[in-house]
Amino acid sequence: MLTFLIQMLPVVLEVVPNEFYARGFAYIGAGIAVFTGVGTAIGQGLAASKAVEAVGRQPEASGKITTTMIIGQAVSETSALYGLLIAFILINQ
Repeated sequence: MLTFLIQMLPVVLEVVPNEFYARGFAYIGAGIAVFTGVGTAIGQGLAASKAVEAVGRQPEASGKITTTMIIGQAVSETSALYGLLIAFILINQ
């Protein structure tokens, strides 16, 4: 794989100075950056399902469980927001 990338590097460097290819690569990079939202969605769904299970087992601890879940989902959401920010930066260049 590394040898393939080393062989392809000169070809890519010859093409990139063309503004249309550079713009196309920026759109591809933006699409990959937005794809980080998929991992975030999976993580938040798992966190919410486990929190509901925990509240079902111990209803008296629902306040602590909810607070911990919301903090965890906020931390998880930052990766999707960073991906979206990178996508906006790539598209507006």
